[in-house]
Amino acid sequence: MKRILFLCLVALFLAESVVYAGDVVYGKNSRLKKEQLAVPYFLTKPSAALTGKNFMLQADKMKFWELEDFIVSTVLQGNVPQELKYFRKIVFKTPVTDSVEVLRKPHKIEIWVLPDYMSVGTSDDFVRMPMGPLAAQRIADSLDCILPTTFLVDRIAEVSQGHLDIFPFRPLGDRNCKPIVFQDSNNAINALYKAYGYKFGQFISGLKKDVVITYKIQTLKGNENRVAIYGWHHPNGKITQPLYVRHVNFYVDYSHGIRLIYHKIKVDGKEMDARQVLESPALYRLLSNEPMHLQKASY
Repeated sequence: MKRILFLCLVALFLAESVVYAGDVVYGKNSRLKKEQLAVPYFLTKPSAALTGKNFMLQADKMKFWELEDFIVSTVLQGNVPQELKYFRKIVFKTPVTDSVEVLRKPHKIEIWVLPDYMSVGTSDDFVRMPMGPLAAQRIADSLDCILPTTFLVDRIAEVSQGHLDIFPFRPLGDRNCKPIVFQDSNNAINALYKAYGYKFGQFISGLKKDVVITYKIQTLKGNENRVAIYGWHHPNGKITQPLYVRHVNFYVDYSHGIRLIYHKIKVDGKEMDARQVLESPALYRLLSNEPMHLQKASY
């Protein structure tokens, strides 16, 4: 009897660990739909005029906060690839969990997601641009978007149309925090895209760690000025980076990526605001697997 009880406890632990460990079975639950939705903000902006190369020539000379402002202003002027001016629809069903009232039955969730990480430049010459969470939030707010939760990062990974194994750089001092390495990382990713026949604008896993929103930033003392990162999926669905909140919010390296999700979602066909869902104690588990809701669905 003791052995059976022990095995049951082990099985329960393993089942719970799968939820939080970021193991993804590609194509098992989430579905990528053909529909596109233009990002409303960009409808009034001109086509990108600044190339990624010319952006990086200026960025390489800037200090952190100056660069953050430059990234935000460049993006909000419309200097992003055309592929990132359209959301793609992802549909998934929530898991059934008897202990969570809202999850006692499955719900159909529809979200609109940018197909790649926020980039600056044109479709032919761009750089996937890491940035701090405060700059990312400024862009997200302007585009009426949210940053993802860890749960949503996994749902996005599930719809991947292809996979890259991670391409890490050795940490040599603070070199990995330099714009030149951001560009080197982007060039490496693009070379792998070419080798595998992938196209920019497809959902491809294994590119970056996601900057995410989590209760751990808002409610745990000492974390108020931190950044939360998570993900970087291997081709087998395992993650490289469990949720990590120990970097200060002015730390950025080449591996960080900004993925935006439109604030308008549908739950069982009813339109809702993702921010209100995540801030609701009764509803937040529709978009999160954390033990508590967000006080505010932003940094």
